[in-house]
Parts: sequence; structure tokens; C-alpha cells
Amino acid sequence: MVRRPQRGNRDVVLAWWRGVGVVGGVPLGGWEEEVEMGRMTRKRTRRWSWTVWLGLVGVLAVWGCGRDTAPATGTKVTHIAFASFGPDEAADNAIAGYLDGLRSEGYEEGRNLEVTRTHASGDLAQLPQMMQLLDSRSLDLLVPMTTPGLAAAFGAVKNTRMVFVYTYDPLGAGAGASFEQHRPDATGVASFPPIEETMDVILQLLPAARSVGTIYNASEANSVKAVTAARRALGAKGVRLEEVTIGGTGEVALGAQALLARGPDVVWVTGDNTVLQALEGVIRPANSARVPLILNDPEFVSRGALAAVGIGWHESGVAAGKMAARVLRGENPASMPIVSVVHRRVAFNQEVGRALGIACPAALAAEASQP
Repeated sequence: MVRRPQRGNRDVVLAWWRGVGVVGGVPLGGWEEEVEMGRMTRKRTRRWSWTVWLGLVGVLAVWGCGRDTAPATGTKVTHIAFASFGPDEAADNAIAGYLDGLRSEGYEEGRNLEVTRTHASGDLAQLPQMMQLLDSRSLDLLVPMTTPGLAAAFGAVKNTRMVFVYTYDPLGAGAGASFEQHRPDATGVASFPPIEETMDVILQLLPAARSVGTIYNASEANSVKAVTAARRALGAKGVRLEEVTIGGTGEVALGAQALLARGPDVVWVTGDNTVLQALEGVIRPANSARVPLILNDPEFVSRGALAAVGIGWHESGVAAGKMAARVLRGENPASMPIVSVVHRRVAFNQEVGRALGIACPAALAAEASQP
């Protein structure tokens, strides 16, 4: 079951940034922000001009909104911000876990913790500007999410400590040479999916499969790493990997059709942020062609995929939230190694299985039934 971030008695303001403006000479495009505020939900749309002055006014206006509504008078409030690639259920699970981890350490949203949630609406080009603006807000902590989001933060953030989560490949994003030797201002949790086990499950479900198709954005280091691992695992089993690369969410549907035209026995989608933002463009043609779809994100299986072997993002979030509490209490991120947390989760869609005539092996069914 998807666990969404707790709102408590506090409502949300959604600010949609449209048009183009500048902050410090950097153009700002469209990204969405949720700021925890009072007891009224409002929706605002702001238009930015090309002047630095108006851009800075917009920054101050939004920052003021967050600070003017502290959870409790006289309470010291810690302000953190989650910054991600786009909205999705798995990211929600990671955020919920992160807040649970912080709560277990004494930081509770609505009491002494103020939370901003932002994402770039699935647009890679918006990530650096979003991170730069957040860095200007004097946050106590920034939480970059996704490998592309973390890479953007490393390029844009200069003044804010970071504890990341919901990330496959922090080293590929530029975190450092190793989990122990990394940037002094950042640490966090890495969670790389069980790729070889995913390929094993594919062949359990479809033992006659001789080709697996995949679609991904080659600009995402996380996807390149996952596809490389899959290519190696399948090659050892004599199975061919058919690959189609895309450059944005608008290319996903056509890319999926091109992939299916090659006749793969099954389609596999790893946690590619670009593809996941437009996953219906893969699900519909795959189901129409009666080609099973396997994912690395169990949260998305209910949309029409056959199965997934992936990560319990809530558990990763809890671990990262506990690390964040240590940083908020004054511990230096430079002295805290990045940690790997991979809690395997399996999901199987019985309705899709019946439609395709594919039964779930008993052992896999038992694992998929676990919460």
C-alpha cells in the first residue's frame, strides 16, 4: 500500500511556477512546490519577468510564506525541503519513511519541523534552477531525490547541507570516489535495485523468453547503470536485451512502440525517472500487444504491469531520516559514510497475469503477499 506524506492538520499551498524569470541571472522555468502552511489551501500562479529584481521578489515572497507560518509560537522550527524529479508514488513512500525516521528522533512535522516538497515536473532541465533557488532559502537541510536530482544539487547547491534518499547511484551523480570518500556537505542512502534477481524473476515467469526489451533515458546515470547490469545478467543466460533510448517524457510513447516493433518477449522498465513520469505510454501499447511488462518499482504495478522486483522505499527513507537527524543535531556529513539500504519488495498483478495466461510461482506469490 502506498504511504503518502502525513499532512496532519496542516494544509498545502501549491505554487506553479510558469513562464521564465531570473534569480541571480539564472532562468527559472516551470516547477511545482508544496509548502506546508496554515489552515487554508490556496493555489497561486506567478508570472516571472526577465528582471532580476522581480525574480528576487518572487523568491522572498515564497520564502516568507514558509517562515511566517511556524508550527508553534516559541518553538524552534527546523526547515527541510524535499526536491525531486517529479511526482510519483515511490517518491511519496520515500518521503513518508524519511519523515518517520525524523519523527523517531524527535523532529515532527507540524510541531518543530517545517517541510517543503518540490519537484521539477519531470523536466531534467528544471532541476538545477530548482536546486539553486532552494539553496538560497537558508534551509536547515535539503533532501535531493533521484540520481538526476542529486547530480543537479551537486552542481547548484553551495550553502546547504544535504542528506539524500530515493537514489540509485550517488557516485554516478558525482557524490565522490566512494561511499566513504564523498563531498563534505552531503551524505545519504543509496538504494540500487536487485537487477540480477529481476532478470531471474522474468525468466521464472517466462521461461521461454529469448529477448527482453527496455526503454530508458541514457542521460540518467542510474538507468545506464541498471541497464548495464541487466545486459550482463541476461547475456550470461543467453537472452538478448533490446534497448531503445529516449530524451524526454514526450518521447516515451513513440519509443515504446518502436521497442515493441522489435518483437521482445517481455518489456522491462527500471527506475528511469523520465519513463516513470510517462509510464502509461509503455503500459498501454504493451498490454495491447499482450507483451508482459516487468518493473523495478512495485508501487506502479497496479497501473497495469505484470510484476515488479524492487525496493521498499519507505525503509530507505527511514534510514535516511535518521541520518538527517544526526546532521540536524550538528554531526558533520563529511564524517558520515553513504549507506546502502535495499529492502527487497516483490509485486504481482493477478488480473494482468490472468489476462496474459501467466501464473505466479508459489514462492513468488508468497513474497508478493507480504506488506
